[in-house]
Amino acid sequence: MKTTRQRPGGFSLLELLVVITIIGLLSSMAMSAIHSAQVAAHMAVATNNSKQIVLALKSYAADHHGLYPDANRKNPPSTANDAFRLLFQNGSLKDERIFSSPVSPYQPDGDFGGAPEFEKALEAGENHWCLVKGISDATDGTAPVVFENAMSTSWPPAWNATASGRPVEGRAWSGGRIIVARNDGSSGPERLESSDGNNVGLKSNDSGKNLFTLMSEEGSFLDIQR
Repeated sequence: MKTTRQRPGGFSLLELLVVITIIGLLSSMAMSAIHSAQVAAHMAVATNNSKQIVLALKSYAADHHGLYPDANRKNPPSTANDAFRLLFQNGSLKDERIFSSPVSPYQPDGDFGGAPEFEKALEAGENHWCLVKGISDATDGTAPVVFENAMSTSWPPAWNATASGRPVEGRAWSGGRIIVARNDGSSGPERLESSDGNNVGLKSNDSGKNLFTLMSEEGSFLDIQR
């Protein structure tokens, strides 16, 4: 009578290695998806904050002949923090939190002092956003007006693409992106020339111009107060 050979219980070493490899691959894919979702959520917060800042600028302009606070003659601002503080003094804002951004070393503490000066609003280290100078409510809607802090005050601005994901000055988002809000109130990520490098500008079009140089070859902006 023939007898059938029974397979010993358990997995062979090769089978175990295959299972471990598959689990490792699935875990890696899951972690990548979670990271991508987290970055997307953080960018959505930053995008919404920049839109709210533009809305506040529009409210200020309605009371100042269409001009934004960088044009204020009574209290000429030397930094973006100074300019944005005028939004509190004008009554256009009552919350510092929109001047933050995820993955940024610059975070407001929520204390903006009392009326009418609101002297504690956006003190040094409490504002993530720069403000383009010379823009008014009447400027073309595609013009950039608010953007994430850059590596220097030179025009056009540039960012540290290598520092993506780290809360450091001038950092870009992963994939070489930066949040820019335009004068029409729209906002979103703009592509950089590269996803690597510590002084990278926005991607240029076929004529060699980017969003900032299309507006002006020799523009300027108010930097943050560190």
